[in-house]
Amino acid sequence: MNGSREKYMLLNGEPTLLAPRCEPYVFQNVHTLGGECRRMRRHVEVLASAAEQLFGVDLDLDAREAERAARRLAETCRLTRNVTVRLIMKVYPSGDVAMEYDEPSIYRGYVLRSLRPEAVCVNMAPPLWQFPTSVAAETRALADATARARGFHTALLTDAAGNLVSESAQPIFVVRGYTLFTPPATFPSAEREAAERAARAASFEVVRRQLTRDDLSSADEVLTVNYQGVASISRIGRKPYMSIIAEKLAESMEAAVR
Repeated sequence: MNGSREKYMLLNGEPTLLAPRCEPYVFQNVHTLGGECRRMRRHVEVLASAAEQLFGVDLDLDAREAERAARRLAETCRLTRNVTVRLIMKVYPSGDVAMEYDEPSIYRGYVLRSLRPEAVCVNMAPPLWQFPTSVAAETRALADATARARGFHTALLTDAAGNLVSESAQPIFVVRGYTLFTPPATFPSAEREAAERAARAASFEVVRRQLTRDDLSSADEVLTVNYQGVASISRIGRKPYMSIIAEKLAESMEAAVR
């Protein structure tokens, strides 16, 4: 991503060396392709709402200014490969706004990811799970590490009552026939909204209702959506799943931005 070992971020619009910062934050993962940001306006809206509700921060950030800043950062980081790169936008309780790029992806645009992970349910719902917080990101990392220790690729999060947790940055969908079920949420998710629009554009029905671990046993497919596109779960325990709707959903997501 960078010709040297140094990595950069934008902090309140100014380039600075990327350094760990041990503070809570709210975030958005923005899909960039060829230096262009996708759905930036919606990401900024969600980020501003989270910052206001959780930190009392009035985020004065225009989507067009954010896109220009992201392009400047891409030039500073020497992002030259025409592939998908995640732009992570963070807002801290102080009101500081940071942008940083992840390593380039192997994919280009929204895709059905080539790895179909085997999953296991892990009782590990983060606090304020519907919000895109640093705690949610760390909980996801811990849950996946726990899943790998048990011999699986990834974790599906549940709460103490056995309800599936649909993370803001990685919402879950349970498919039966041509209907996609996803848990209700009181806070918006740019990823969930994009997936729901793409599903309806592909003539699938979308239903929001509470889902439990029991719903997994009768599902045809189980999938999650993030900034890259769609990940289709191959199996949970001995239960295998298909990957037909997942492929069409990824195609519909990419077609919406062409």
